[in-house]
Amino acid sequence: MIFTKTTKKIRVQFMPFRDGLQSSFGGKVRLNDFLPAMKRAAELGIRHFEFGGGARYQAPYFYLGEDPFEDMRAIREAVGPDVDLQILTRSVSGVTLTTQSPEGLQLQAKLMKEYGTTWDRNFDYMNDVENLIR
Repeated sequence: MIFTKTTKKIRVQFMPFRDGLQSSFGGKVRLNDFLPAMKRAAELGIRHFEFGGGARYQAPYFYLGEDPFEDMRAIREAVGPDVDLQILTRSVSGVTLTTQSPEGLQLQAKLMKEYGTTWDRNFDYMNDVENLIR
């Protein structure tokens, strides 16, 4: 074990409300079923959640009759303004399933910010760095 003379603050990212729901249920979980747990986690001190993107963007539209933007707004209201909320985007596809134009990706980024996102975790399934910087 390594000890230091100065205390270091460790920040963690809490992902079960996006990745866990996607991995276990394909993201097909209604907001009202997990929002109380997310709110409580924030009250207990969690300060960074992944809350959207991936299946948590498509599943509400396709299967649940919910609007993921309104879900993001409700999550922001539940956890408060000081909590970081992160989405997962798919390279040049953003949160969609097809390649988007740069203008489409800029619009997506603007909307995500408007609805409470503070971080965007972007990945490219082929690790194509050029796709990540477009």
